[in-house]
Amino acid sequence: MASLLCDLGVAARVVRTGMILLVQEASGAHKGKWGLPKGRVDQGESPETAALRELNEETGHQGQVMGLAGVRTALRKDRPAVFLCYDVHVEGDVEEHVNEEISSTKWFTLSQCASIEWVSETMHQLALDGLTQRSLMPNLAGLTPRSNPYAVYRTSKTERLRRGDAS
Repeated sequence: MASLLCDLGVAARVVRTGMILLVQEASGAHKGKWGLPKGRVDQGESPETAALRELNEETGHQGQVMGLAGVRTALRKDRPAVFLCYDVHVEGDVEEHVNEEISSTKWFTLSQCASIEWVSETMHQLALDGLTQRSLMPNLAGLTPRSNPYAVYRTSKTERLRRGDAS
């Protein structure tokens, strides 16, 4: 099977006590706009590790991936572009964490999310889903023993039944 290069991006969706953690872009085309902590997967890095790295770099939080929250696919310059959003659990609080990429980090309520400027509609929808109808595919690691990190994400039977899909 031939391999195909693609643009692979990740985000960390952190929801706690009815609030979602967002970052404000400090520069570039999205300067001043809000979104989830996000970035690209580096060579030799799993998408889950990249999401946790980006979360730490952009917010100062350490986290644990709980499951896959969403997938966005597109074509960019005739190449597939895949964006994976993970639900991540964090403990505690950190001091204000800013750098050259991020000018601010803040916890937002659902009503506050309506009054901010978003990096993208996809980012906005992922945040709204996290605050209103949070559903995730848990990692079923270990289904196939491997020496390298290996993740399988699948909706639970309960989730499939809730959606009316009994198969």
